[in-house]
Amino acid sequence: MQGFQGPSDLPPPPPLRPRSVGEVLEAAFSLYSKHWKSLIQIVAIAVIPLTIIQYGLGDAVRSSRTTDATGHVTSTGGGVVAASVLVSLLALLIQVVLIGAIAWAVATSLVGREPDVGESYRFGYRRFWTILLVGVLYVLVVFVGFIALIVPGIILAVRFSVAVPAVVVERRRGTDALSRSWNLTRGRSWSVFGAFIVAAFLGAIVNALFTTIGSGAGWFLAGLLAGIGSSITTPFTGLVLGLVYFDLRVRKEQLDLPTLDRELQQAAAS
Repeated sequence: MQGFQGPSDLPPPPPLRPRSVGEVLEAAFSLYSKHWKSLIQIVAIAVIPLTIIQYGLGDAVRSSRTTDATGHVTSTGGGVVAASVLVSLLALLIQVVLIGAIAWAVATSLVGREPDVGESYRFGYRRFWTILLVGVLYVLVVFVGFIALIVPGIILAVRFSVAVPAVVVERRRGTDALSRSWNLTRGRSWSVFGAFIVAAFLGAIVNALFTTIGSGAGWFLAGLLAGIGSSITTPFTGLVLGLVYFDLRVRKEQLDLPTLDRELQQAAAS
């Protein structure tokens, strides 16, 4: 495996240093502007076709419903519903691979490389089961927190938020990845929460814009626009997540680019 050195025609990556919330977002925008074509392509390949299919099946489900004289639904096409369930399951599995692919693409962009679509997906596929396990554990823990009270759920979501980057970069697994995230975010929960809230807000605005444009249109155009919106916003959210993770490591472990470069080479070879 070649070293993770950026091509000479690319600007140097932003240095790894402690950043405020505003500086994290600024660095995310900077990286997005350099690598947006590759990042959007990674997401769009999977998200746009699946979103269109889901919109089409949703329309088919609504069209297959029959109602009685009172307006109550009496039956729904069983085959269409079964197809919708299978597509939803497929979308979940692809989403797991996509999470790993985006996390890898973000990490490589931070050391000055242009993210590679094939390489990113191969890496996401190799980490499929680990990311799935961490994702299930994350959802269960946060769900229990929200059942107890809303605030504990939010706290747990923030404290375990960088578990996937720990899987991708440090090859952590299962509860070890969650424990790693918990330790990294200790004492920095408010800044992590602030970065994610702003990123989520910006993403929601863009997604809402595309959804609004597609409202009232046919299912194909509506699904296409929704998929485009997700393809635009998902990479930015991934960049913010990656930058937050590296910021935490810089603050607590003085992480530098050569060390990160070595970690990515080891992760790529494993």
